[in-house]
Amino acid sequence: MPAATGKGTGWGWDQTGPAWGVRAFAPKSGQDHLGLGSVSSDRILPALSPGINVLTVHPRYWSFYSWVLDEFWVRELPRTRRAFTDFYRPREALFAMSCHVCEAPEHGTLLANVVGSRRVGPLVDEDMFDPGFDYIKEPLGGYGLYYRSAMEQTGVVIVARPSNGFPFDAPTPTGRALADAFRRAIAGTRLMVALNSDPTNPIPRDDLVDFANSACLCQLQVATDYDLPLLQDLFLHSGVSDETTSRSQTLRFLLDLSQCAPAWPIYQDTFRQLIYFRTLGGPEYTPRPELLDVARRWRVYQGREYFAFVFNRLLRWVTRRGLDETEAGLTPMPLEDVWELVADAINDGTHNPDMNLELPSVTADTAAGDLLRELKDGLDITGSADAPWPRDETRDEHALYEACRYVDVDDGATLVALLALLLLVRERFGLPERAAEFIDERLVLAEGGALRIGMSRFMHLLNQRMLRNPTLAELLQWLIQDFVIVQHERVAAAKLPDDTYRLRRVGGSLRFFPQDVPVRLNDSRFGALSTMVHELGWATPFALSNRKLTRSGRALLVDGDLPAGALAAASEQFEVEKPATT
Repeated sequence: MPAATGKGTGWGWDQTGPAWGVRAFAPKSGQDHLGLGSVSSDRILPALSPGINVLTVHPRYWSFYSWVLDEFWVRELPRTRRAFTDFYRPREALFAMSCHVCEAPEHGTLLANVVGSRRVGPLVDEDMFDPGFDYIKEPLGGYGLYYRSAMEQTGVVIVARPSNGFPFDAPTPTGRALADAFRRAIAGTRLMVALNSDPTNPIPRDDLVDFANSACLCQLQVATDYDLPLLQDLFLHSGVSDETTSRSQTLRFLLDLSQCAPAWPIYQDTFRQLIYFRTLGGPEYTPRPELLDVARRWRVYQGREYFAFVFNRLLRWVTRRGLDETEAGLTPMPLEDVWELVADAINDGTHNPDMNLELPSVTADTAAGDLLRELKDGLDITGSADAPWPRDETRDEHALYEACRYVDVDDGATLVALLALLLLVRERFGLPERAAEFIDERLVLAEGGALRIGMSRFMHLLNQRMLRNPTLAELLQWLIQDFVIVQHERVAAAKLPDDTYRLRRVGGSLRFFPQDVPVRLNDSRFGALSTMVHELGWATPFALSNRKLTRSGRALLVDGDLPAGALAAASEQFEVEKPATT
């Protein structure tokens, strides 16, 4: 068909090569091509910080969304998704704009993640704002995208399902208590008059500024007579017992960690180094005795991140070098040639000055054990599971990670650095003698199992492999064959008909596909967690120097808890009386 070869179609030599080479399904960009990111984001992190995820950054959204739901239910409106969408969207649009025009002094420390920022941000200087403005694509805005499941997990809303008989989501008594506190906080604002009716007319900017002085996300930390004590109680005590304990321990851990090197700002990358090494090369972080367990779990989490990075970066290395060797994937590459490519890369040189690493000179035939011995000769890795681990910014795990991340070259130096990173993680977590030190973290180490490269299983196999004294080339061939190629095919096959293949075995060869392979560490939730402890009134922002704990933050850290009961007392008036039993 002539039309099928036209420019801009999915066919034709420029798009596919010869017609017989066209893929059965359209390629997709995809993410997490080895399935390792989901182990952290879906299993490990939810256990460490239940009810707080990467995108649920601001605790006051729990109050705002509870208030919108409560207002919807107290009015005579159809209990349908359509009716709620029409009711909800103008209110969140106004709230989003209010958070952008806020002039309160506390607003200077507000981080991003205000729902609708991308579209309402350019309108901040307008004199009027239309509540009907299409501020976000998702019909249920930030509630539907981010906060709904977290609010359900913390006992604030009932999400409508056939099993519970609710026609639409509704606030629980806890949610109604939060709604009532937020309603009282904004009661004196001019915008409330418009919100009590149908807010269809444009709203003056001054009314939005006035509303923001009470309603803005930044004002939670000073809302001591309204929703602040309720939200503090919620995040410390609401939910399933085990989840509540994990969440409160992590929040305390953040407060404890914030006191290490308070003169230095802490960002996500700094946070990773502190939880793993317990030092940034200067002052050391020593967890409080009662926080040793949670500190150890976070250390194991970061070890898992370095571990996963090795395999993802190897996939990127093999894919890009394979594409270079096969004219962008036009022809398959025999596996023997892949292994020769790996060996030649190491033999061509393993020193890259841009990496700023001090690694031993090796060849493809160097024993992996010899590489490890030379690494250990210049790096102290004898520290226990609860001790600070001395830094060496020329060869420790974070230095190796940064070199392989920022120097985006697929050479022999990258392969050796990745092997060094994997071997160091093995020394920290994977040796048999380390098992007793991390016995309480065995479930975290085992996450992923056989289907997603669990650390425990892999380290057992690696220990056996090291007993054979493999060369670097042999060890890399095993890693790439069994844990990169096979794992990627397993993950990509599960995503069909979306085609996310970057490489695929065809007989004894590999076929490569010209798609990018992004490599990054999983978000650690540091942004959400650090914002939580700040906006809940327990600490100054982590991004500022000279961090301090507030009085209530110090009490939470030292005493282990804050008094409970504020939320239960506020919820009593909204409890439904149970019918008397005879």
